Amino acid sequence: MSKPAPATPVVDHRPHVALKKRQLMRAKLLDAAMRVFAASGASAPVIDDVIREAEVSRGTFYNYFTSLDEVLVAIGQALNNQMTTDILPVYDVLTEPRQRVATAFRLFMLRALLDPLWAGFVTRVDAWQHTSLVAEYMSRDLEHGRASGAFELPRIDVATDFLMGASAHAIQALRQGVEAPDAYMDEAVRMALRSLGCSAEECEAGMVFARDYLKAWANGEVTATRPAWALGNP
Repeated sequence: MSKPAPATPVVDHRPHVALKKRQLMRAKLLDAAMRVFAASGASAPVIDDVIREAEVSRGTFYNYFTSLDEVLVAIGQALNNQMTTDILPVYDVLTEPRQRVATAFRLFMLRALLDPLWAGFVTRVDAWQHTSLVAEYMSRDLEHGRASGAFELPRIDVATDFLMGASAHAIQALRQGVEAPDAYMDEAVRMALRSLGCSAEECEAGMVFARDYLKAWANGEVTATRPAWALGNP
């Protein structure tokens, strides 16, 4: 007599469905907050503006966030990660450490010029956490540069924090307005490379490469996808 086939285990999909619903609602609230801030102009939005835009109750908002400030932090972190993903087609094809750092550093500043709303969110200190994609890629580039002899770095973590802080402040300055933005970005790239132990000649070469490479990218001469925010001229 043959044995009965084992019963098919019952899979409880409810936890997965509940998690998906939470993720969708959180994304809905963040999207609503971004629309509210984009339309607010000089006036500062409040929580009621966000829940009205999202068409949810105040209780629903507080199930996900404790304050509007927490929403802004979450938006800044998400936009920072998205920016890193956006630039991979033009940045991640590079192999020389100085060129990679110079190009990525300039790209973040460039977006501040082209997309002030984005800049307003990512200039928050909380957006530059050690777990962010930009920190991950930057640390990896610095490790590679140190191993190849391109950079002189006693500590990768300190160099990563220094460059992320410099990026955030440069973005903020460009958003608020600086004299001669192109010259500002040129010098910022030189100083970033100088902080990594590069010579004056290497700093200049890295700056010129990043500037010219990104201009070629903007003009369609570099075959790499351009996100919507990069359709203007650097």
